[in-house]
Amino acid sequence: MASLKYVRHGIKREHRIIDGILPLLELISGMEGVAKVIPAMISHSQVRGTGEPELRFQRETPSGFKLLAHSKRSIQEIFVVVEQSKKDEVKDKLCTIYKKQNRRLCPV
Repeated sequence: MASLKYVRHGIKREHRIIDGILPLLELISGMEGVAKVIPAMISHSQVRGTGEPELRFQRETPSGFKLLAHSKRSIQEIFVVVEQSKKDEVKDKLCTIYKKQNRRLCPV
């Protein structure tokens, strides 16, 4: 299998990743069923965040999930590519982990 140039530990690192989010992405990329984690566009928010990074579930995609990473005044789209047969398991794991950490990852 060919090595992908910008992928390390299941996380695409071609572009910048906002501060404090990398450990959360590494945790997600290590889950069984997660094929790849792709940080995407970064935008800036007028609302000042808590400073502590957090992930929020935005929606399901055909290949997995779209999350939003919030840190201070930045917001970054995160795409999680998941094996189709394990999509529900991965979503449950994400919800369990982030509910324990008082995160707002999963929809109510």
